[in-house]
Amino acid sequence: MRFPERDDLTDRLSDYTPLIAGVAMIGAGLLMRRTAPETLRLPEPSPRPKSLRDVRSGSDAARAARDGIARFIPQNLTKTLGRSLILMGAATIAVRMLDELVDDDSARY
Repeated sequence: MRFPERDDLTDRLSDYTPLIAGVAMIGAGLLMRRTAPETLRLPEPSPRPKSLRDVRSGSDAARAARDGIARFIPQNLTKTLGRSLILMGAATIAVRMLDELVDDDSARY
């Protein structure tokens, strides 16, 4: 029985590495979206002060800044990171599949 040479096996596996990485990113993203740990849950913004004149102390200023930032960021960062991983994995797979269809050695990426 003859075993395939190591270089042949490595070359064949390297063709599938982007697909495996894409599937792994999609799997990790789905897992992250399903589990939303409390450690990455951000606080809800408090009701807005009626005007900036209501900010009297440093803690009021810090609270106003925190609440202003909290309006723009997601409530749970895990779901956002999971969505990004899913999109990156799908894009990696799509690029690799399109590369196979084109079968051109002049790729510019």
